[in-house]
Amino acid sequence: MIKTVVFDIYGTLFDINSVQEKCEKLFPGNGEKIAKAWRHKLIEYTHVRQLVDQYKPFSKVIKDSLEYVLDRNDFDYSLSDVNECVEEYYRLQVFPEVTQSLNDISHIDKVIFSNGNQEMIQKVLKHSNIDSSFKHILALEEFGMYKPNSNGYVLLEERIPYEKQEILFVSSNKWDIVGAQKFGFKTAWINRNFSEFEYIEVEPDFEFQSIYGVKNLM
Repeated sequence: MIKTVVFDIYGTLFDINSVQEKCEKLFPGNGEKIAKAWRHKLIEYTHVRQLVDQYKPFSKVIKDSLEYVLDRNDFDYSLSDVNECVEEYYRLQVFPEVTQSLNDISHIDKVIFSNGNQEMIQKVLKHSNIDSSFKHILALEEFGMYKPNSNGYVLLEERIPYEKQEILFVSSNKWDIVGAQKFGFKTAWINRNFSEFEYIEVEPDFEFQSIYGVKNLM
């Protein structure tokens, strides 16, 4: 029986591509290109930094990865341009089904598990008026690590008073699902893009096109 649902934020509850509008405004004709490359580089930076044990706050890596993309593509930009784009992470658009889906499982404890810090997580949750839906927030920036570091899932388990198999871990990020699955949590992969789960020897317990499907497991 599921007693707690753990949610990733970026790409799971909130649409990372919503930064595209601001990127397009500042760099006309290139918004989509910048937004996609920015997300890809952000994930790469966190994974490489984790592997070589060179932690940097996630909020700063967001900025670094954007600056790399702009420099690599020879865009003219100012510090103000960068800050405007980064600020969009505090105002990301929630996916359409999220608010109702959280209400549908209001009787279940819900936890946020993210690479970010408390400030940025609280702001983006409040921006979409879903902050009251969550009992706890575990922000890994406070502990100097990124997912899918196994120590992060240990910290998560320590803060939830239930057995691993009573915890459902929900994420749209394949590498996050792998980390949670290998640790022993039940996992639900949110496959919004109809892609394949190509990781060897690991499969999510459940797969949905949106988090609306999570309520069927309660």
